Amino acid sequence: MRRTLLAALAAALLPRPAPASPWTLPRGQVAFISTFDFEVADEEYLDDDLLEGDARPFPLRGRYRAATYTASARFGITDRFELEVALPVKQVTYTSDPVILLPAPEGADGLDYYQENVVDLSQSVVGLGDLRVAGRYQLFRGFITGALELGLESPTGYDPPSGTFGDRPTSREAFLADVGRFVTPENVRDDVTLGDGSFTVAPGLLLGWAGARGTFARLDASYAIRLGGAAHALRGAFKVGQRVFDRFVLFAGLAAEYAVTDGEVIGISVSAADPALPARDYGGTTNLMLREVRLEHDRLTLPVGAIVRVTRDVEVNVAYQRTLGGRNTASIQGFSVGVGLRTSLLDP
Repeated sequence: MRRTLLAALAAALLPRPAPASPWTLPRGQVAFISTFDFEVADEEYLDDDLLEGDARPFPLRGRYRAATYTASARFGITDRFELEVALPVKQVTYTSDPVILLPAPEGADGLDYYQENVVDLSQSVVGLGDLRVAGRYQLFRGFITGALELGLESPTGYDPPSGTFGDRPTSREAFLADVGRFVTPENVRDDVTLGDGSFTVAPGLLLGWAGARGTFARLDASYAIRLGGAAHALRGAFKVGQRVFDRFVLFAGLAAEYAVTDGEVIGISVSAADPALPARDYGGTTNLMLREVRLEHDRLTLPVGAIVRVTRDVEVNVAYQRTLGGRNTASIQGFSVGVGLRTSLLDP
């Protein structure tokens, strides 16, 4: 029995990307989880299907960095129903070489013109990410444990994503018709943001199995109904874990998100036909590749990691995550450290 409870608790305290658990907390129990995530990327997936396209380098030696601290808490309301609240604080940074995209018009002062028209796509933002609230009701408990979940995700006032030079225009033709108006340093927006700016309602089903020898398996599936022009999406995650020795659990799995509707166009994304071309050789707009970017993405990721049981009620989670494929997303390598503490609000 102790081994089964250890596996169940390990599955319950996993930090993102799949913190939900079919093992709901008993009435009066509270779990506090603090997670720090660090993500890096220098490649991206563009418009190919989820598993068909290869990642390509960001143009102009671009590099993406993100650091997130997430504080969350789970509350056992009854023996079958729990609530979770999670709020992330994020810093997202994109850096790249500055470039001049428009040639100087005839008669212009060359030095002054180039000083005023150097385009730097480097951006950085700091602030609160999406607030997440979820309720879970355990349907059955036994050889297989199952629960229903209803998750809500809400933006917290940050600027939503847009095209490279803003959310207007929304077509290649309109962009090319007045390229000199849009391609200016003051219009640089890109998609460095703290979230996708959409309110999401995500009903889901959670299934889990915990064996007597310290093995557990998890399967989560949900349908994300995203408002504000974002594409609806199917989400799923599968994880397996095994206890080794007395205080360690190793785990691995897969997580996926797949857009099933079309998102609205949020501007023109300016990428590069040859992403390896250095800034000095651009010579105007000939290397630009224009994309009508939509508020949608697909992603397949591989998480692996370990859980260390420090005490009966305290666990530390260390994980690594790699993007295996996607569309409209960066090829991310992520590292996370999470600490979970479980306690009771009721008298022993």
